[in-house]
Amino acid sequence: MEFTLHRVDLLHGQAMARGTLCILPAGKKKTQKVAVGDDSGTLTVFYMKKGEVQTEWKSPALGREISTVVLQSAKDKLFVGCGQSIHGFTRKGKEFVKIKTNLTETINHIFVDENMIWTGGEFIMNIYDQCKDFGFVMVKDRINDLTCAPIAPGDILSAIVACQDKFIRVYAGEKLYHELSVEGPGSSLGFYGTPPMEKEIKKPNESVTLMYGTEQGTVGLTSIDAKAMKRIAGITDRQQRPGMSGPGAGTRRARVCVLHTADIVKSGALDILVGREDGNLEVWSLGEGAMSPSAARLEQVPPTLTYETCLQESIQGMGSGNITGGEHNELVVTTYSGKVLGFTPSLAARDPTGSEMANAEDQAAASQGLMSSMMGTSTKKKTMSQAEENALKAEKDRRHKALEKEVETLKAQLEKEKLSYQRLSGEQIAMQTTTKVSHRFNLNSEEACYNLTVDSQSPLELVSLRADVDVDLLDHDGTAAILSRSKGDPVNPLLATYRMQEAGSRFQIRLRTVEGLSGTISCFVLPATSPKTAHLINLKIKPLSLHERITEAPPDVPMSELRLTGPFTMTDMHQWLSMCVNELPSRPTEDEMTIAFRSAFVGTVLLGRYAKGSATFKSDSIMTISVLKDLITREATARKISVSINVDVKDETFPRFLELIHPKLAFQHSLTQQVKMVEPLREVQLQEGETNFLAPELQMVLQHATDIQQQFELQPQRLAFLHNIVLAAYKHKWRLRGHLSVEHRIKDLQKHLEAYNMEQIAAFFDEPID
Repeated sequence: MEFTLHRVDLLHGQAMARGTLCILPAGKKKTQKVAVGDDSGTLTVFYMKKGEVQTEWKSPALGREISTVVLQSAKDKLFVGCGQSIHGFTRKGKEFVKIKTNLTETINHIFVDENMIWTGGEFIMNIYDQCKDFGFVMVKDRINDLTCAPIAPGDILSAIVACQDKFIRVYAGEKLYHELSVEGPGSSLGFYGTPPMEKEIKKPNESVTLMYGTEQGTVGLTSIDAKAMKRIAGITDRQQRPGMSGPGAGTRRARVCVLHTADIVKSGALDILVGREDGNLEVWSLGEGAMSPSAARLEQVPPTLTYETCLQESIQGMGSGNITGGEHNELVVTTYSGKVLGFTPSLAARDPTGSEMANAEDQAAASQGLMSSMMGTSTKKKTMSQAEENALKAEKDRRHKALEKEVETLKAQLEKEKLSYQRLSGEQIAMQTTTKVSHRFNLNSEEACYNLTVDSQSPLELVSLRADVDVDLLDHDGTAAILSRSKGDPVNPLLATYRMQEAGSRFQIRLRTVEGLSGTISCFVLPATSPKTAHLINLKIKPLSLHERITEAPPDVPMSELRLTGPFTMTDMHQWLSMCVNELPSRPTEDEMTIAFRSAFVGTVLLGRYAKGSATFKSDSIMTISVLKDLITREATARKISVSINVDVKDETFPRFLELIHPKLAFQHSLTQQVKMVEPLREVQLQEGETNFLAPELQMVLQHATDIQQQFELQPQRLAFLHNIVLAAYKHKWRLRGHLSVEHRIKDLQKHLEAYNMEQIAAFFDEPID
């Protein structure tokens, strides 16, 4: 049976941060109220009455953007995080508590249980008891989400933290209690079913089923108890999208922003609701595995995607309840630009704008006129019952009055803003932007490229890019746009502009950086607002920008080694290393740090161990060793720190390096042969009709002919990109062995690369230079 949710637009306010939506528990009436906080610093509580939104109360402006809104565990009191302050409101809107903390970080996450409050900033988690400091934890990496549950023995809840370094951690007070490595940086947490604190009957030593979402788009389920924490199942990040086929059908889903569970489908089992950064809203049904999710059960009956829609902007909050007063469990969602949307299975919400009603009347009138002209006589109009006519007339009048009232309100707001702007612009020049713009710049390890995502409160007009390093623009996603590229110069090799062809507030660009080079990408974002104000986003490109952090290094890999000793501190080495790679914590978290990275493009690894006065780095890529050596030497010299450097270059690393890059080089070279076959094969298909007699390889070329031709258009720059990686590896090999220049050998290597024979290239690497 097909399942559909109907969208209802409830409210449109200022831009909203993640986690600023709460559904209040049902009171005397079964209709539940909705609380939302926005960037104006106002908390609004509203409810639905006769299909219209009624505001229950609004808080006074709290002075800063609201960063989080939560309900006290198993209660109906609202707590709001605003800058470095915590505000508590009763159900009726009275502010009963205000805590001004001594924190330096913005409070992004809050959890409240009885008299205890847990807060999460960027790196620090604080615990308060009776509004007084109880403890704090310096978490190993950035906190992306926080919640609490009864896990460790004792009366105090344990804090569960999703971290940027691909770990989910459980803290009992200030002590690390559990730690679980997951597929990517954790971006969202939620409980499967009723949160354990709200259960009426609590069993001793009962395990907690936790959901987590990652930046890679994966949704996982874990079981946590006092003894262990283990992953039990997951929803893969590669699912066939409805109505699509071919290579693009199973593409990776976007970053998970929010997770929730509710029985929306009315199957008697809980559905997993997922809100993503690209605006995708998904309802996943676990079927028979919903009662007690386990790996074995979900392998036999995998989760199914029951419903999916895309809102074209990031989903910031999600909740469920009886909002409109019907018999359905409805979904409420908030978006980046400040929209509060309802999704209900109720058929009453199928036509919220009245368009279907108007179309039905037009079609009835048209068919009536056509029948009359064909028959040459006047036929009687199909009569409606008196009750139906009265109901239709009442509904039309209600909608007409509601629209008139909304138009008058908007006119009044527009006049007020115009007068305010005219008064200001008479004396001053507009400099401060009137709309919110934010961005994310993260590595997509599967495709070895960066995703630059721009979110705007208002529709985008254009996005311009300038870079002082070579950057390969791949493609873009979101709003349809035309790319215009200008010829750069040595100072600015990249100059590009995307002009939007349709209204849209979210835009994503995929680009690939060149390792070994460092610099800055400047992104100028121009929203379609008046006055025109551009937002400047500066993005740092690090020398080892395509390296991602991993938890385990592959065994038995030959590696070259870099050893450093000297009077440097632990913090010095950590800062130098953070200038080379991403995903390092802002400060050292242990007396001796151990790191492991993998190149997302080539597949080589970097291992490191450093402490005060000594550091050792190993890699099967000579270029990685050379880049580290050069940067650390330069920074140490600038600080006047004497560092002793030893490099041990292993010849065994080069065959492995060439083996890793071979598939990419072989693919690009094979494109030349495949493109030559496309037109003759199309001619054969045109003349013969059937192509079953062709070899499977030729049939494959014919099926993907368009893709092959598109890839071939990009081949020169991609082949040059790969050739440069091999050339750089050769140069670094001999430079680290004391040869300052190998230019006389580079031309020979280029000829081998153009002819492309892996055995000959490997033999060339082994040849002595003299």
